[in-house]
Amino acid sequence: MRLLCLFLILLCLGSASLYAQVVNIESARMQTDSVRFVLSNDFSFRYNDNDGNYIFEVSDAIYTQLKSKDFRKLYFFLANFGLIRSKGEDFSNNWLVHLRFNYRLTRVIRLETFVQSQGNQLLDVSGRHLLGAGLRFRAIATERVRLYLANSYMYELEISDALNQNFYNHRNNTYMSFSVELPKSKITITNILYYQPLYRDISNYNISEQFKIEVPLNEKISVNSSFYYYFDSQTPGNRSQYTSTFYIGIGINI
Repeated sequence: MRLLCLFLILLCLGSASLYAQVVNIESARMQTDSVRFVLSNDFSFRYNDNDGNYIFEVSDAIYTQLKSKDFRKLYFFLANFGLIRSKGEDFSNNWLVHLRFNYRLTRVIRLETFVQSQGNQLLDVSGRHLLGAGLRFRAIATERVRLYLANSYMYELEISDALNQNFYNHRNNTYMSFSVELPKSKITITNILYYQPLYRDISNYNISEQFKIEVPLNEKISVNSSFYYYFDSQTPGNRSQYTSTFYIGIGINI
């Protein structure tokens, strides 16, 4: 029954590329908000060969979270990788490493700092490196529903291999994250929306949307599906550019 529910929901999402890698930092953190230590890994692999015409796809995401005994400090690490290749040509080649620290100031406010490095060889911005700090607010926190709002300053280094140039930016980073666990079925739905404009030119902005459904099969194994959309209003090539990914995978939680 749970698998049937997941299939029907996925049909409503529309078509996109399967087995691709998705970044979902907030989803990983929110679902473990009351647990001190978590280690989880999502992996998918596919190889298809039709008379010498092959497609090789692999993706992996690992994240871990550690909280102090008083739950005031949180350390979070995530790394992932995704590749789709055929006849020596890459149709998708991206990776990300993210480290974040949270410190609880009050019941509803946290100070958070983060560093991140990511790459996508098929976009104008082939490399992106971030350093930021700000405040995170807990708007709703019940047993099944969580809503967080956050705002921070972010220093950004963009690398464009196509133009052989580096770009140094100061951006504002605003995001809203929402998570709900359905009763009885234990299905978890998570949605996160990021908005990141330049301080000197708000018409130059990035938007990131991340949607995830996780269906537990037992305490350790789950089937999950994610949709990821990223839009850059003005790349170093003076054009707008977007990327979207849809994937289904198996999750193992420790």
